This record gives sequence, C-alpha cells and structure tokens, in this order.
Amino acid sequence: MTSEEPRSGEKKTPGGKKPSASRIGRTVQLAKLATGAGSRLALGMAKRAVKNKKVEAGEQPPPPSEAELAEHRKAALKAVQVLGNMKGLAMKAGQVLSYVDDWMPDDVRPAYQQVLTQLQSKAPTVPLADMLNVFVDEVGEPPDEVFQSFEDEPIAAASIGQVYRAVLPSGERVAVKIQYPGIREVIESDLRNLSTLETVLRKSTMGRFDITASLRDIQLKITEELDYEREANNQRRFAEIYRDHDQIVIPKVYDEFSSARVLTTELVEGETYYEFRERAPQEELNRTARVLYEFVFGTFHRHGLFNADPHPGNYVFLGDGRVAFLDFGCVQDFPIEVPASFARMLRLLWTGDEAGVREGLPPAFGYPGEASEEMKDFLFDYTTYLWRPVLEDRSFRYTEDYTREVYEKSQKGVKLGVKVTLTEGYPDTEHRGLIMLNRLQFGFASILAGLEAESNWYRLIDELCP
Repeated sequence: MTSEEPRSGEKKTPGGKKPSASRIGRTVQLAKLATGAGSRLALGMAKRAVKNKKVEAGEQPPPPSEAELAEHRKAALKAVQVLGNMKGLAMKAGQVLSYVDDWMPDDVRPAYQQVLTQLQSKAPTVPLADMLNVFVDEVGEPPDEVFQSFEDEPIAAASIGQVYRAVLPSGERVAVKIQYPGIREVIESDLRNLSTLETVLRKSTMGRFDITASLRDIQLKITEELDYEREANNQRRFAEIYRDHDQIVIPKVYDEFSSARVLTTELVEGETYYEFRERAPQEELNRTARVLYEFVFGTFHRHGLFNADPHPGNYVFLGDGRVAFLDFGCVQDFPIEVPASFARMLRLLWTGDEAGVREGLPPAFGYPGEASEEMKDFLFDYTTYLWRPVLEDRSFRYTEDYTREVYEKSQKGVKLGVKVTLTEGYPDTEHRGLIMLNRLQFGFASILAGLEAESNWYRLIDELCP
C-alpha cells in the first residue's frame, strides 16, 4: 500500500473539479464555509456549556452525544469539500488545521481529526482530462506514450498537484506528480484574498486558531512550490545528504520524465502516519520518532537546511525503523552560521548561563538592532520552552499538553509582534526564514505528540549539533 491509499472501509472523498481562479467566486465559497462551520462549532460548544452547568461541581462532564459529534463531522466534511476543491493556499491552510489541532475543543477533536486528515492526501481530485492537458503541454506526449503504464486514478491529491502511479519504459515503478491546471492563477487569487481567508479560518475555529502568521509564512514559500524543477533540485540535495543512511530514504528523481509542472520520482510504498501510529507498539514508535527527529533537526544543524512542510502525508513508514520523506517543494536554506548560533545558545543553557542566552537569542534570530527587554523576555521564554525536551539529560515524552502550551506561548509572540509592528514598524530580520523554522518546530512537535514519542532527546540533539 502507498502512503496515500485509503484504508479498508474508509470512504473516499467526494470527487472534485478544476479549481477556479475567480477571486469573487473563491470569496463566496470561503464566506459560506465560515458561516456554516463557525455556526456548527458554536452550536456544539453551546450545547456542551448547557450540559456542563447541570453537572455538579467536581464531576466529570458528560461526553458529547453521537448527534453532537455528527454535527462537527458535518462541519469538517464541508471544510474538506470546499478547501479541497479550491486547492492552493486555501487547501494548504486546511492541511495546517488538520494536524495542528490545539484550537479544537478536547471532546470534539476526534470528530474533526477523522475528516480533516483527508486534506493531507485524499482531497477531492481534479478530472483526469484536465490533468493530462498539463502533462501533454509539459512533456509533448500523453502518458500512455511516455510510460510503459500509467494509472488513471490518482494516489494523492495535494494543494498544488495530483500524484499518479506509473511504470517507466525500463520497468521502474514511479510516482508522477502533475500540477493542477491554472494553479498559479489560483495561488495569486488567494494571495490577493488573504485577509478573507484569515477571517474564514478564524471564524471556522471560533477564534481559537489564528492562522494569520502561518499564512504569511506560507505566502513567502508557496510560489516557490509551483516550480517542480526547483523541488527536484531540493530533493536531489537531500538524497545526496542521506545517500548512505540506513533509515532515512529519499526517493530518486527521474529528470528525463520531469519538468516545471511534472515531477517523476521513485514510487515508495509503506504505511501512512496514521496506520503506523495505530499498528506499531510504543517502543517502535519511539525508535522511529528518533529517525524523524534526526531528519528534521540533523539536517538543519549539520547542513543549514530544513523541509518546512512537516505534515503527516509527507512521511511513509517502511518498517524496521526506516522512513521515506516526500515533498521537497518548501525547503529553506541558511548559512551554517545560523544553526551554529542556536547550538551555542543551547549549550549555554546547559551550562546555566541564562543571561547569555537571553542576550544572544535576538541576534541568533537575526533581529535587527537592539531588541527591547520585552522582546528578549519573550524570545527566552518561548525558545526555552520549545527546547524543554532537550534541556536535561533524561527521557521526555511529547504530549498534546506540551504542544498546546507551545501554541499558547506562540500566540503571545504574535500579539507582541503586532505591538512591535505598530510602534516600530515591521522588524526586517536578517534571516526571515527563521519564522518558518519556528512554525516547523511547532508542527513537528504535534507530529511527535501524535506518536506520544519518548526518548532522551538531549543526547540525540547533542549528537546532531556539530
């Protein structure tokens, strides 16, 4: 089974259509989604509040009824249909909601998780004829004349393109990613429509999830993802780094079958994140989480690179602790001095020099000039909490409580950033991609919390930092 195939008994997501680039049309779709999803979430939370008032003090509140959960699943399904059909930035934002789920009320979170995860790889698909037009425009011939075989049904539908199985003339099984027709215009429409999308997602989560900063970060990188030749170069860089690694697998790129809107890579088959999480014993989850951790933070500290899109659909679990990593469209590259400065801050913390860390973090983040005491306090508090798993030589388990606290602290940073911008102007940091790195750390912490991963991360990061 590939990472994108539906599980046994799982319903397929309703079929999709070619994404519209009309700004007015996309605004109307988003407005309807905000009204419907927000009202359902509000109704569900109101019913829960009424029930809770009837519960005596100290007693456990009753779980939501199946009817209440059905209302929330209905809201989530509508989000999948609307955001999935819209593709582009709207769908990318929905993917963020699907795995960074701290905005959801605890007792209804499963109702959303069951449905929103479809946006990671099983969103509504664009008709084959529209996709083949893009392939012919890029390659010059239809797939059945280029490949030994080509399957008509996509195995994944992502925010920018769809993925199909095929077999090369030489016999290798490959994954062929074809960009959606007109997706560049769709992205440009969404970028012009960014304020509406922010409002929709805020209303859809009853104000519990402010995706403004996330969308700004995505905006900086998503136009780069439209260039599959750039993505192919990124993937080759990671493949070279991990060429001889026993557990990290990077699929091979086939250049002769790739172009700016078509990317052909080695087909990797295995378990999805959710299948692996449900099947594997905790010992195996912990061992494999260390592989994920090495890929994310080892690549950053040793090479100044990180893949800034850590959602579950980008991992394929191959057994024996091996993991294949997919999708290199959103990669950030830093001078090696940047990770080295963070390694120095971490080692200062290990020696107890908190004052040195407090003064050193603003320049490590590339903050221009002299940071305010308030900014120093925030960066110290936020960063040291992010580093909590590696501050002591002991075992640490990632949990939802930990990621929720990270999220709440990040919101303080968003508010402080607004305050700084209003009073001093936007701080034009030297390395603006570090904002993406913080988002990566938060998103990746959610991935590890989903596995309830436990290990001595202190010793692992000590090995990964040169």
